[in-house]
Amino acid sequence: MQSVGKGGVNRSTDVKTVQELLNDNIGRLTPLRPLTTDGRIGPATQGAIDEFQRRVVKMPFPDGRVDPGGKTLAKLNEAAGPIVPAPVVGSIRVIFAHGGVVPEPTNAKGIDKLYESRVTVVGGSGGTFRGSIYPDDMNVKGRIKDGTYDLYLGFHKRAGTPTAADLVVRDNGFRAALIVNNDQNVPVISDNASKTTSNAIHVHNGFNSKRFSEGCPTLCPSDWPAFLKIFLTAFPKLEAWTERNAYVGKKIGVLEVKA
Repeated sequence: MQSVGKGGVNRSTDVKTVQELLNDNIGRLTPLRPLTTDGRIGPATQGAIDEFQRRVVKMPFPDGRVDPGGKTLAKLNEAAGPIVPAPVVGSIRVIFAHGGVVPEPTNAKGIDKLYESRVTVVGGSGGTFRGSIYPDDMNVKGRIKDGTYDLYLGFHKRAGTPTAADLVVRDNGFRAALIVNNDQNVPVISDNASKTTSNAIHVHNGFNSKRFSEGCPTLCPSDWPAFLKIFLTAFPKLEAWTERNAYVGKKIGVLEVKA
C-alpha cells in the first residue's frame, strides 16, 4: 500500500508483505537467510531489498526501496509467483486496541489523529491496520464498550438485493462489511446519558476528513482495502455473506474492543 525500505513509510503490514515476498525469492539471494516476518525494517530486511534489486531487478545502484507500482515490487511478485492467501483456521478475532486514546473529530491535526486504534486480525491471512471505535459526535452516538462481541459477514448502507458482484472492496454506498452482534443492541459509552446502547453496528471504512461513523468501528481509508480483502478472499461465496438474511451472513468469530 505504501513504500517500504530506505526513506519509506514502512507501515508494519507493508513491511511484512515485502518480507514474505523476499522469503519467497530467498533462493535467488544465496547465502542470505530467510527473514523474520515481524513487520519491522532492520539491517537484514534492508540488506535483502538492496540485494534483490542488485541481482534480480538489475539495478547497478539500488535505492533500497519497494514502492507501490514500482519495478521492484513487480519483480518480487513475478519471481515469487501467485500469492495464495492462508486459509481460515478456526474463528477469526478482530481486535480494536484503542489504548485509552480519544481521537480528533476531524483531520484538522492530520489523518493519523482520526484513527486511534491498532486493529489486528487474528486468523486467516491476518494483518494489522489503523482504525477507530469512536463516532464523530459523542453527543449524538456512543462508542462501543470494551468487550467481546459476535462478528458476522454482511453488508453496510443496505439497498437492493446483494449479488456476487457486490463482493468487492467499495468505500461508498452499499458495500460488504462486518456486522457486530447480528445487528442487535450493543452497550455504548456516550456523552448523552440516555444513550446506553446502539444497534446496526458495522465494521466499515472511515474517510480522510472525518470517520462519518454513528458508533461503528471504522478502518482508516487507506487500510480498508487490505482489511476487507482478508474476508473477501476467505469467504468468496455470496451464500456466506447472506446466510442469515439478505444483509447478514455467516458468523466468523468475534470483535474484541480493549484498551
